[in-house]
Amino acid sequence: MTTDYERILLAEGIGYSEILDPKFKTNTLKIFFSQPLSAATAAGSALATSLLTASNQRYPSIAQLRKKLQMLYGAAIFGSVQREGDIQTNHISATVIDDRYALEQEPLFDEVLELLLDCLFRPNAADGAFSQTEFRIRQQNLLDTIKAEIDEKRTYALNQARRTAFDGEPAALSPCGTAEEVAALTPASAYAAYQELLRTAGIEIYFVGPAKKAGLADKLRRAFAAIPDRKPQPLCAIAPSPAKPEPQEVHELLPVAQCKLVLLWKTAYENPWVLAMLSAVFGGTPSSKLFANVREKMSLCYYCAASYSTFKQSLTVDSGIEQQNVEKTRDAILQQLREIQQGNITQEELENAKMSFHDSIYGIGDTPSSYINWYFGQFCKGISLSQDELHEKYQSVTIPQLVEAANTLTLDTIYLMDCKKEAE
Repeated sequence: MTTDYERILLAEGIGYSEILDPKFKTNTLKIFFSQPLSAATAAGSALATSLLTASNQRYPSIAQLRKKLQMLYGAAIFGSVQREGDIQTNHISATVIDDRYALEQEPLFDEVLELLLDCLFRPNAADGAFSQTEFRIRQQNLLDTIKAEIDEKRTYALNQARRTAFDGEPAALSPCGTAEEVAALTPASAYAAYQELLRTAGIEIYFVGPAKKAGLADKLRRAFAAIPDRKPQPLCAIAPSPAKPEPQEVHELLPVAQCKLVLLWKTAYENPWVLAMLSAVFGGTPSSKLFANVREKMSLCYYCAASYSTFKQSLTVDSGIEQQNVEKTRDAILQQLREIQQGNITQEELENAKMSFHDSIYGIGDTPSSYINWYFGQFCKGISLSQDELHEKYQSVTIPQLVEAANTLTLDTIYLMDCKKEAE
């Protein structure tokens, strides 16, 4: 999988992973800041992350920083935020071509690293507040992102189902916060959120490149050692959610041409590899039961797919359908699950699902981001497996295990985005 991989601790709650693969022509550094997802901190942390990658004291505007990066052969510094179960993860990244490919073999990575550290430790701020100009730009960008969620109807439907399923739990929250929470932020409160992130977040740093960068770990250690009063919070990404006594149904009318139906099940079954394989057999591949029967044979929907969340031990099916097929599709999905629960799984269905995992596992390492996602995902889940070890976990799954796991599923949430008539 990799030519060389090593993870070391730079300090309490700060890990550094080095992933070396000679096929790459770029160097990538990605820093994850993980903290419990909370309505009190999500918006501030998300906006602070965006501000950190927009400018710094040396380059105090988006335009100036971008111009400098363009001069470094189109290098990039960017940030984003995501949710891993009950955890909010903010990350900033830098990528640049390897020094070997510069016209004069200039030390490009060293320059980009300094820019990134400037963004992180010498931000465009004064007197305990971010620059007002950059703050307003990034605040509006984040508001636009939140308001645009409903434009992606499939994603919106999935998020609405999750909000219902995990109501009262951190996983129900948006890692970007709400529009109201973002609008209430100020340059000072966003800066305070940034300071809190540095002080309390779990930090994981990943370097991916063709060769070792001498002194990189020590430089990062010194930079992060300067954070005052650092006290990282304990984190637990895997947080199973109790199922409701009865499924909760949510019916939302929107002016859409295509209805969206989402069903979410919860389980206490503890083998994540069996549950992931169950999801693939149920609706995760072109030969799965949902695709082959509900979509192809019965022609009930435009798409019908299953996915499994290790972090919340939940299985989700979402589909896009015509309004007249809503009930038929719902019944057909539930019937396909009953087929699995009754043991009606062919060896061919299982082998096709196993092949899909084979392809995805051995595709890890095609890009720097796939390496980073692989190792960070394992870190969050508290496991450390090689490609071959993970492959064996999936290949050893049996049909009786799938039947056993399927019978532990409890339907928790049914969400329907219905087509609102124009007259209404």
